[in-house]
Amino acid sequence: MVRLSKSSVKAPQSPNCTQKKAARKKGSATPKAALADVQKCKDLGIETHLQANNTRANYAGHVRRGRQWLANAFDRIPNRCSHKALALFMSLKGFHENLSKTTVESIRSAFKKMWDLSDGDTYRGKWHFDEARRRWEGNPADSADVYDVLSSIKHKASAEGGDRTHSMAMTKDYMDRVLRWHQAACPLEIALHMIEKTMSGAQPSDLHLDFETRKQLTQHLEQIALAASGWTLWTRCFELIKLQRKDITLDVTMLDGVLKSYLANETLTMSDRASYFEIFLSNRKGWQKKVDKGQWEVDLRSNHYKIYPCPEMLACDNFFWMLVWIKWLEFFHYGRTLHPNDFLFPVMGANSVVHPGQPISHDTVQKWINESTAGAGILGNFSTHCFRRGGAQYWFMFAPVGQRWTLAKVRWWGGWAEGEHRDTLVRYLLDELHAYETDYSDALAPISRGADVSLTGEHALARPASTEELRMVHASVAADVNCLHNDISSVNNSLRSLTNVVVQAACTTATALQHPDSSRFSVVSDLSCTETPSPPYAPPVGGVSITAVSAQPLILSRPVASKIATSHSTHVKASSPSARITSRQLPTPGLVILRVPVLRPNGTTNPKTKSWKDIVTHWLVGDPDQGLTTPLKDWPREWYQGANRQFASKYHQRATIALEFINQYDSNEARFLAAYPEAELGHTQLLKAVNKARTARGERVSCTK
Repeated sequence: MVRLSKSSVKAPQSPNCTQKKAARKKGSATPKAALADVQKCKDLGIETHLQANNTRANYAGHVRRGRQWLANAFDRIPNRCSHKALALFMSLKGFHENLSKTTVESIRSAFKKMWDLSDGDTYRGKWHFDEARRRWEGNPADSADVYDVLSSIKHKASAEGGDRTHSMAMTKDYMDRVLRWHQAACPLEIALHMIEKTMSGAQPSDLHLDFETRKQLTQHLEQIALAASGWTLWTRCFELIKLQRKDITLDVTMLDGVLKSYLANETLTMSDRASYFEIFLSNRKGWQKKVDKGQWEVDLRSNHYKIYPCPEMLACDNFFWMLVWIKWLEFFHYGRTLHPNDFLFPVMGANSVVHPGQPISHDTVQKWINESTAGAGILGNFSTHCFRRGGAQYWFMFAPVGQRWTLAKVRWWGGWAEGEHRDTLVRYLLDELHAYETDYSDALAPISRGADVSLTGEHALARPASTEELRMVHASVAADVNCLHNDISSVNNSLRSLTNVVVQAACTTATALQHPDSSRFSVVSDLSCTETPSPPYAPPVGGVSITAVSAQPLILSRPVASKIATSHSTHVKASSPSARITSRQLPTPGLVILRVPVLRPNGTTNPKTKSWKDIVTHWLVGDPDQGLTTPLKDWPREWYQGANRQFASKYHQRATIALEFINQYDSNEARFLAAYPEAELGHTQLLKAVNKARTARGERVSCTK
């Protein structure tokens, strides 16, 4: 008899138990099937959030250009020739195309990041061949060939002076000189007076501001506000131009009172000096490093800056110029308060219309810097980084004694990480100070500044003057007194000559009255011919005298209210000789027709192939986020005619494309694209094709006929 063990005896299973097992089998397949989706989410999350948007876009551009140059050499999974291909590509860009070392470093970083993320840890670290696994491992961007090319390009840049072309610092003195140039080139006092009147209850339409004057004032006010903001906040260009109204927290009621005191040239009270508004730099570089180091929760106030009045530093007074600029936009351009997504430094089109949903470009900022420094007579190389360098160096080294900032405060305000004390921060501050203190280019100067004796040569301000220095000062003063004496003598001689002319003229007139037959003007004519004529006025180059600009005090004088009310054009002529007087009326505030391709708030631009779709959307729906609150189809005629005629051309171009799609092709995208393949080339080529088709249908008379 065979004995059965307990384990071999199975009880009969119930139907419910069978169903539960089947359900578990079916349920186990669900997580396995979802793993692919989870992997996709992980890859997408890393791609989206590991790096900043600008960095990711730049790296993608480098990789794309590398693959276009040499196909199959820069795959996501590297091969045994990848490091040689990358070295050749870097050599092409650095030696043949003569691109900067920064660009070449960025190319290497782009491919390094791509291969780092290609397969976990496989392609990270030093590039080498694993004999055991018989495969290449590590990162090709970390190979000896790539490092040799990169070092060679750096040496080439240094030998050619590439390291010495970095931006100069925009010092406080330079900021003052630039503001004086703005004051000489543009009647800023008119803008300030109009803002003051409008804040007091006047209507902007009653202040007689013409089109050309508004355009000129807008250009200069935006430049001044941007420069003061960059110098105060130490921002990089891309951080500053992306500022939006939602990034500023201000109490309008309280700050309006402070601004009125400013505009009235009144002394600010202690309460006024304690007023501030807050700016949040949401695009400040380096926030990802703080997250990586676990500092996010510790530094919740990072990138938040309280801006206080600073009337004694007018050119750098971000508080004043930012409020003035916002008021100018609201009163004289938009006719409304700024919306949260409106950019603080918007682009102004060729027709002088400000586009609130589009920020100015980096090239525009650089153009402004070049124009202002040249106009103020400042020599040197200034990039968009000059404000960051100038503000940081001033508060660390050049501010009055007792007002200078500690290194910790400088690091926090500039947004530098803790680990940057010995590299970036040192380059901005300590290297500049070291260069100043070891600069002996003025060794032959009669009075030495002794920069190496104390911090920034402060001892020269406190030490007693030497005998030789006093002798030189005495000689200089004596020479100036002699020149002044000669000038006074010359003036006295001129006054004597003028007195003789007046006396003789009076005698001649009296004689002529007694003898009517004699000539009344002969003596005067003879005398006037013998006088030496005064030299004609020679206007300075560019319409602004650099000497006058540098000597002019930094004050904001405002024109008398009665003169503004009676004749605005007279002030324009007196304040700016180059300003044109025009009777052209201002357009209706707030009107805008968006540019295409549309530039989105995140900095991306819609592709050209989609421009025609944007036009149709603007025609039917509008784009409130970009300032186009009313669809173009609903615009009344007065919005693009009369005073608003600068919109006419663009309005009819948009209408031509939109109505062709809607009426002629019944909003059928496939038929429209089949008839107009030019849409893939952008809206300009599409407009030409549509006009050609309308001419063929007899709906349009060609201008060439």
